[in-house]
Amino acid sequence: ILAAATVLGLAAAVATPAMAFENEFHGAFTAQFINSNFNGTLVTDGVYDPSSANKSLSSANFIEQRARLKYIAKASSDLKLVTQFEMDYTYWGNSSYGFNPNWTSAGRNGGGAIGADTVNIETKNIYLDFNPAKGYNVKLGMMPNNDAFKGILFDTDMAGLLVSSSNFGKLTPSFGVFRFGDTSSQENLGALGKSTSDMLMLDAKYEVSPNFKLGGAYYFFKDETATYDFETNLQTGKNDIKMNVLGLNAEYSSGNLTLSGFAVYETGSVNNVDVNSFAANVGAAYKVGPGTARAEALYVQGSDDGKNSFYAVNGENGFYNNEMVILGRDKNAMTTDNSIIFNSGNSGQGQMGLYLGYDLPVTEKLATAFNVGFAGIAKKNSSTLDPDNGKYLGTEINAEATYTVLKGLTAGVRAGYAMLGSYYDNVTFDGKDPVNPYDIKLMVKYSF
Repeated sequence: ILAAATVLGLAAAVATPAMAFENEFHGAFTAQFINSNFNGTLVTDGVYDPSSANKSLSSANFIEQRARLKYIAKASSDLKLVTQFEMDYTYWGNSSYGFNPNWTSAGRNGGGAIGADTVNIETKNIYLDFNPAKGYNVKLGMMPNNDAFKGILFDTDMAGLLVSSSNFGKLTPSFGVFRFGDTSSQENLGALGKSTSDMLMLDAKYEVSPNFKLGGAYYFFKDETATYDFETNLQTGKNDIKMNVLGLNAEYSSGNLTLSGFAVYETGSVNNVDVNSFAANVGAAYKVGPGTARAEALYVQGSDDGKNSFYAVNGENGFYNNEMVILGRDKNAMTTDNSIIFNSGNSGQGQMGLYLGYDLPVTEKLATAFNVGFAGIAKKNSSTLDPDNGKYLGTEINAEATYTVLKGLTAGVRAGYAMLGSYYDNVTFDGKDPVNPYDIKLMVKYSF
């Protein structure tokens, strides 16, 4: 794929000047050493579950590596093809000499062991970006897309069509249709499109004034795909999800202060359960002294019977505004991506959180940040580890420092420590309190 893109780029580069063809190459490389009793251990596989291990838990240390390459074939300011490829080593030493056919992280992201020689490439994005008429933009293909509510519903790559316009003055509307999955062929239905997961999105923002923006969005999710047991590769059932999502968002700035927030209401059905759920957020950033203070509060409704459980695209969302390492999904996570609250709905339990932070630039080359977070569940249900325990998940403190070594090259450290709350009392395999989790990352990043 990369060879083909290179050949196309070179061919375009030697074409006649009348074509006015431009080639853009961008990319990023990241390598990070991780020492943790959280990531890379028995207690994490996406969601944190200390009940699967004893109190005495060995720490892990490993190195992840990722490279992303983006090629943009630009015919004019109104037409371009955007492609992005990704190559990962889940960890140094994971596999080599051939592709592991098993659907495991080592199989998908191998080549990290001695000898390398493993197929290791993912196509992240392939989409056409063009302006068919003045003030209209169309994106068609596999593209990055996130919701209007700080990523609590979806923040990922998806295949579809997205149309937006700037022809309505202070109003900026967009419309999109996307297909998340199609299991029709696996179910032998005879025709594709019979068992799919789809989304319709309507989004608009209105500039009330130069410092005040108001937005609204509507999403409709329909999921009729088959469900599988990935260990046996056998179909276990079929989804029946129809969900309407309505929400408002706003942003206001005045001097050193910026306020933002949203409110989301869901109504529909999830596998024959009628659902009505709610989520809300308020955030603030204020320039104080040499840095910026931040605050985010998030509430997501939970339920013990599913009727008020918040629906979001499974595994493809995260409230990264909280700047957490352990309580929430880490912005630096690559193939190893674990957290105490992994999805917005939090296994139907919902969540309540308050997150505070301060960004402090020290010099032109050195930047630091400090964060603290407090989180709990909104409602106990069958997913709760121990129904007799409390709702408080824990408190996290973390800090990071990033130093610019050369233009485009940075080195940094990010460390987090969580003090577990009453939710985790006596839940380990041997009936004790789990060890408080920590995670330390040493990172090197190059971007161009």
